[in-house]
Amino acid sequence: MPRRPDHALRLLRRLLGLGYELTPQLFAVVAFAAGALMLASAVTPELDGRLRQLTGVVSPLLIDLSHLVASIAGFLLMLLSAGLWRRRRGAYWAALAVLGVGAVFSVLKGLDWAESIDLILVAALLAPCRSAFIRRSRLSEPLRPSWLLLLIAVVGAMLWLGFFAYRDVAYSDELWWRFIGDRQASGFLRAGLALAVLTLVVAGRSLLSSPGAHEHGPAGPEEIARARTALEAAGEATPEAWLAMLGDKALLFSPSGRSFLAYRVRGRRWIVMGEPAGAPEERQDLLWAFAEMADSYGGAPVFYSVGEAMLGELATMGLAVRKVGETAVVDAATFSIEGKSKQNLRTALNRAEREGGSFEVLPPGSARPLEAELRAVSEAWLSLHNGEEKAFSMGRFDIGYLDLTPLAVIREGGRIVAFANLLVTPGEAAVDLMRHSPEAPHGVMDYLFTRCIQWAKAEGIARFDLGMAPLAGLEDRRLAPVFARVGALVFEEGGALYGFQGLRSYKAKFAPRWTPRFIAAPASTPLPLALLDVALLTSGGWLGMLGLRKG
Repeated sequence: MPRRPDHALRLLRRLLGLGYELTPQLFAVVAFAAGALMLASAVTPELDGRLRQLTGVVSPLLIDLSHLVASIAGFLLMLLSAGLWRRRRGAYWAALAVLGVGAVFSVLKGLDWAESIDLILVAALLAPCRSAFIRRSRLSEPLRPSWLLLLIAVVGAMLWLGFFAYRDVAYSDELWWRFIGDRQASGFLRAGLALAVLTLVVAGRSLLSSPGAHEHGPAGPEEIARARTALEAAGEATPEAWLAMLGDKALLFSPSGRSFLAYRVRGRRWIVMGEPAGAPEERQDLLWAFAEMADSYGGAPVFYSVGEAMLGELATMGLAVRKVGETAVVDAATFSIEGKSKQNLRTALNRAEREGGSFEVLPPGSARPLEAELRAVSEAWLSLHNGEEKAFSMGRFDIGYLDLTPLAVIREGGRIVAFANLLVTPGEAAVDLMRHSPEAPHGVMDYLFTRCIQWAKAEGIARFDLGMAPLAGLEDRRLAPVFARVGALVFEEGGALYGFQGLRSYKAKFAPRWTPRFIAAPASTPLPLALLDVALLTSGGWLGMLGLRKG
């Protein structure tokens, strides 16, 4: 019994703390409503009696200017409400200033005392809550789509209201230059034009900007070296973590520096490539830190190509998850080329070695001395396939990157005719960049893959990842998500665009275990657009994705 008062007090404190946490959202709604009220007042006629009282004291030009300023102040309040929602310190101070300016000009435009008092009251309630707005200001932060649509809807409704209110006023060019007199339609036209222009500017900037992209560009050499140290000591990492060494992604480290994740910013989406690498106990905190960082810029965190082991953590973060394909993982310990189903692999091995082919895995540091040979093979392969280098989700020919990893090479007559770099983490290896020259033996890639898996087996590596088959395993069923149904359609019918089925069929000959890969993002983020961003990052933009830029 004596503990009840303490329990009640503790519960009250927690409820008050929760209420205080909601203060920014509450004032965001109030500020938006106050801005909409000011717009409604600005686009509708003032009372004639009040205007006559003002006209004898204030010049018509100042009255008309006050009308314009009040409408812009209302627009700015609605704009600032998004910053208040996001706890921006700058939005807090700007909102107080705009509320004060709006209160003054509400009086000057038509002695609207009630509106002025309302604005002063909102400012008085907001002023003591400074400590609730703790985030650093970002003056260039664009609006999120939901806020943008709401802003456009309100401005559109207010313009319609104004045209309805002045529907009996015949339009003439003179209205643009008239001040007060016996009509206020001219003031509405100028204010409406200003609102329309401001809305277009805000919308264009919000849709085209990429918040945080300039501040979170590719990692420098020191960060890459730090990530390599963390990766080599990692207790948990997927082979894809080596893609951070390409230097085309930004890196986020845990406070200890033992864990990191790699990401790129495109538009409003902050896209992590693969799973975090490092200490398992730091992974959840690192995921939250990334999500909070993206959110602080007004962006949406997206996690691409993650496995089943991360689904629980992503669900804890409230993210929506969709399958994007399947990865072919071979159990290296039990892999064998015996049996009828492996006849094609045995044939490829025998033919390649009969024609003088030999296989070898070179240790890290071997690529740079062989740069000329490797580059010649790579350029011949790109020319043969009318392709160009990729990025983000796969490796490219970068001798510094290739020099960091083991290199599988096939020689014929002493010269290299095919190669692939291998990404190795505890218990798993994967093939990344694969290139061969037109003069390579027939079936050279079958030979390369088979020997790589056998090498992994000899090295005691449990799993060998042959890479992902995009859109594989998606179900075209009536109750399946639209994302999955469209993906299944593209997988089955999109052969002209990309050999989805052919790629999966090719990897199937190695009898892999198909493991699903996912993309995760906030529920408000369109996952198809997030997946499109991944494709654009990988291809280097629209020209690369559509095959219009070669070389």
